[in-house]
Amino acid sequence: MRSTCIAALKEAGFTEYRRNAVDHDLENGFRCWVGLNCGQSRNSVQITPFVGVHSVPMERLWTGLKAGKCLKKYSRGVATVARHMGELQPDEAVFRFDQRTDLIAESRRVAMSYCSVGLPFARSIATYSALLPLLQQRVETLGAYPERLASCLILLGRQEEVLAFVHDFAARHHDYFEGFAAPF
Repeated sequence: MRSTCIAALKEAGFTEYRRNAVDHDLENGFRCWVGLNCGQSRNSVQITPFVGVHSVPMERLWTGLKAGKCLKKYSRGVATVARHMGELQPDEAVFRFDQRTDLIAESRRVAMSYCSVGLPFARSIATYSALLPLLQQRVETLGAYPERLASCLILLGRQEEVLAFVHDFAARHHDYFEGFAAPF
C-alpha cells in the first residue's frame, strides 16, 4: 500500500528522497513533509496521513548545536512541525485498503489529498514567523521542540529572546536541555 501511495505522490510531483519517503520542495529551505503511518487490522490496511514542514536550515542548525548524551543527526525524514491530515480534512482521516479496494485509485486519492489540502497547509506554515507560535505551543512536550524554538528565534534574528529562552528552559529542564544549551 505504502509503495503504491508513494508512486502516486511521485506522479503528483513529490520527490522520493529515499525508499518509501517523499516530500515536496516549497521555498527558502522548506519542504512539505509527508507522513504515511500504516496500520493493519484483520481485513484491511489503514494509512493515516500526516503533513507538515521540514525546515532544512532549522533542522541543520539545532542538530548541529546539540551536544552531550542526546546527540541527534540531521534527517530529512523528520518533520519540523506536522499535523494529522484528519484535522485539516475530517472526512479523510484514514484511508482503508482491503481486498475490494482499487489500489491505484485509492492511492491517487491519497496523493490528491496531499495536493489539495496538504501542500496548501504546508505553504501556510513555511516561514519562521508562522512556525514560531506552533513551536511555542509544543515546547513543553520536549521532543526537540525546545531546540527548534531556539533555532527559529536565531533564524528570525531575535538574539536576546533566544538567550533568555535557552537560559530559562535550561534552568527548568537541565537534564534534557544541557547538551543544547551549552554553546549559549
